[in-house]
Amino acid sequence: MKKLLLILLTLNFTVVSSQIYTTRTIEIEAGQMDKFIKSAGEKTQKFNNDENNFAYYTFEILSGENTGKIFRVQVGSSEMMDAGLDQAELDYWGKNVGPYIKSNSVGRTVMWSRANNASFVPESSSDNDLRMVIFYNYKDSGEQDFWRFRERQAKARAAMGDNQLDSAMNVMVCGSGCDGNWVAIFFSYDSFEAQRQINREGLPKLRDKYDELYGGGSYEQDVNKVDASLMPNGRRNIHMRLIREASSNSN
Repeated sequence: MKKLLLILLTLNFTVVSSQIYTTRTIEIEAGQMDKFIKSAGEKTQKFNNDENNFAYYTFEILSGENTGKIFRVQVGSSEMMDAGLDQAELDYWGKNVGPYIKSNSVGRTVMWSRANNASFVPESSSDNDLRMVIFYNYKDSGEQDFWRFRERQAKARAAMGDNQLDSAMNVMVCGSGCDGNWVAIFFSYDSFEAQRQINREGLPKLRDKYDELYGGGSYEQDVNKVDASLMPNGRRNIHMRLIREASSNSN
C-alpha cells in the first residue's frame, strides 16, 4: 500500500492527495434496498463518523449498466489502509447489512486518489447530491494533452468569480484495479435541471474564461487534443445520487 501511494505521489502530471478512495459496486437483493440503506446507515453512524476511522459515502447508481445498484466509497489515509478494518466493524456489517446484499463483487474493487491540481470545489456546491461521473481511459502517449486540459479547466473555474458554476469537479486517478490509465471525474449538481442550466448557460462562460487565460481558441483546441488522447471507447458517463442517511457526516 505504501508503494502504491508513493507511485501516486510521484506521478509527473499533477499532485494527488494522500487519502485513498476505495470503491465497489454492490447489488442488493430484490425489494431490500430500503432495509439495506437503513442498516448501512446505522453501521456507518456507529463506526464511521470518527476522524480516526474510515469515512464511507453511499450512492445509488441512476444510469448505465449498473443502474439500481449501490456505489460505496471508503475514504482513509494510507496508515488506515495498512491497519485494515476493525473486526467488530466487519462483524457488524456481515450480520446486519450482509443479508440484504445479493452480490458484493459487481465489478472490481478499485483504489483512487484525488488529483488536487485538476479539481475545483466551489463553496456553493456543498449541498449537491446528484453526481455525473465521466470515466476516461487515455493512451500513454496522451498523458500530457489529457492533463493539460484538466488542470487548465480547474484554473479557469477558479477564476470565474461571480460567474462561478454551482458544480464541484473532483478528479480521481485510478491507482489499483484498473486496466489502463483510468480517470473518473465527479461533477456535482443540485438536480438534473440544474445540470442542464449549467450546460446551457455556465459552460459558455467557462469556455470564455479558458480562452481569456490561455489564448483565443485554446478551449476547442485542447478539447480536440483530449479526444485524440483517449483509447477507443475511452469515455463513458453515469449518474448517481448520494444517499446521505447511509453516509458519513462530513462532505
